Amino acid sequence: MTRLWFEAVRPTYVLRRARPADAETIADVYVACWREAYAGILPADYLARMDPARFARDWHRTLSLGGWAFLAEVEGEVVGIASGGRSRTPDLAAGELYVLYVRAAHQRRGIGRALFEACHYRLAMGGLAGMVAWTLAAGPGRGFYERMGGTLASEKVHELNGIPCREVAYVWPE
Repeated sequence: MTRLWFEAVRPTYVLRRARPADAETIADVYVACWREAYAGILPADYLARMDPARFARDWHRTLSLGGWAFLAEVEGEVVGIASGGRSRTPDLAAGELYVLYVRAAHQRRGIGRALFEACHYRLAMGGLAGMVAWTLAAGPGRGFYERMGGTLASEKVHELNGIPCREVAYVWPE
């Protein structure tokens, strides 16, 4: 049997709405993604102190009170999360992408794009025209949002537990 000179395996993924029972898994992925994405950008001790149990409580409350999120699963394992809602900066857009993270080992497979599009659609169906996403100026999210066609619209310095962090906003008008 002749083998091809390369083999490309791209596991399929499944997107689904999160439920309150997913809170612990969401928190674990959230914290792991922060540690992967912001190593060398945020202080190591801050990343090490991130408490998945606290985030799980917050996610459970959010999902129980009508908030929403999408999960991406590969072979039954949650590898990505995304969530949005009413914009905290309504002068930029009515809707906001609050969270979008994909584990590093599963990036560049279309999962981030699928989560992004699911949130953008959900916001539009909820009557929230346009979408804004804030990301750390020094973080890897900038390249992703630029590839997704976002327009750089604003910046600010945000305090994160006493750590000044420069953030930038990308906007999709529709």
